[in-house]
Amino acid sequence: LWRGVHAAGMRSALQRWTQKRPVLVAVLMAAYSAQSLLITASKQSDGFGYDATAAVLLAEVAKLIFTVLMLSPEARSAVRPTASCLLFAVPAVLYVVQNRLVFEALRRLAPPEYQLLNNMKLFTTSLVFRVTMKRRLTLLQWLALVLLAVGMAVATREPPSAAGGRDAASAVDGAGDDGRGMWTGIGYMTMVSWCSAFAGVSNEWLIKRSPNALEANLWLYLFGLIPCCWQLSMTPDAWGRLLRLEGFSLLTWMVVLCNAVLGQTIAFLLRYADSIVKLHAVCAAMGFTTVMSVCFLGFEVRFNMVAGYLTTFVSMCLFYVPPQVLLAADSDVLASVCNGKRIEDGGEKSH
Repeated sequence: LWRGVHAAGMRSALQRWTQKRPVLVAVLMAAYSAQSLLITASKQSDGFGYDATAAVLLAEVAKLIFTVLMLSPEARSAVRPTASCLLFAVPAVLYVVQNRLVFEALRRLAPPEYQLLNNMKLFTTSLVFRVTMKRRLTLLQWLALVLLAVGMAVATREPPSAAGGRDAASAVDGAGDDGRGMWTGIGYMTMVSWCSAFAGVSNEWLIKRSPNALEANLWLYLFGLIPCCWQLSMTPDAWGRLLRLEGFSLLTWMVVLCNAVLGQTIAFLLRYADSIVKLHAVCAAMGFTTVMSVCFLGFEVRFNMVAGYLTTFVSMCLFYVPPQVLLAADSDVLASVCNGKRIEDGGEKSH
C-alpha cells in the first residue's frame, strides 16, 4: 500500500513539474551541458574505456524502466500495440543513431566546440519544419540563420599554431592518418543535427497526438532498444563485455544517467512546448558549457571563439526577439525595461 501511495505521489509531482516550461528548459540546459562535459571527461587518450553503444543501450533501458514505473496502473493496463505504434520506430532509430554519433563527435571536439556546432540544429530543424510542417519563417529569421552559420565558422576556425598542435596530438593517438580531427567532428555534428531535426519533428507530432507523454515514451524507447541490440550483436563479445560492465566507472554511469534524464526532458518539452523552445535551451547551454570547460577541463578561450559566440548570440536575438522590439527606438526599449512594460506594435516612436 505504501509503495502504491509513494508511486502515486511521484506521478503527481512529475505531472505537475513537467508542465512548467521554465523548469523543463532549465533541466534541459543542465543536461545538455553535463552530457558533453561528462562524455569528454570519460574519454581516454585512445578513445573511450567503455563501449559507447552499451552506454546508449543502458540509457534506453533506464528511460524505459522510469516510464513504466511512472505510468499509472490504469494506463499501463490500457497499453496495446497498434499499427500507429510502428510510427515511433522512425524517431526511435534516429535518436539512437544521434546518441551514438554524439560520442564520435565528442571524441574529436572540445565541449564548447560541440555546443557551438550543436546550434546547427536551429537551421536544420527550422528547415524541416518549413518543408514538412509548413512552418513559415520571416526573412529576418532566415538572415539570422545565415549569421548563425557565420558565427559557427568563425568560432571553429583554429589558428595555425593550434591546428598544428591538434594534428600532432592526432598523430600520437593514431588519428591523423585516417582523417580524424576537427573537420571529422564537424561532419559528425552535421549528421547529428539532421538526425535531431527529423527525429524531433516526427516525435513532437506523435507525442502531441498520444494520450500522454509517458505512453508515447514507452513505444519510443521500446523501438529504440532494437537498433542498440543490433549494434551490439554486430560487435564481437560486445554482450559479454556489457554483462561484465567492462570499462564502466562512476563517470560512465553518470553519462548513462545524464542521457536518460536528457531523453525524458526532451519528450516532456515536446509535449508541453515545441522543438523551437528545445533549440533555444540548447543554444543557451552553450555559454554554461564554455565556463565549465574553462574551470574544470583547462579549455583555452581564443578570440575567434569569443567572436563566434557573440555572433551566435546576435543571431539568436534576431531569430527570437519579436519584430516590434527589434524595430523599437532605443529610448522605448530602455523605458520598457525600467518600467517593466512590454513594447507593443503601437508604441511611442522617437523623433
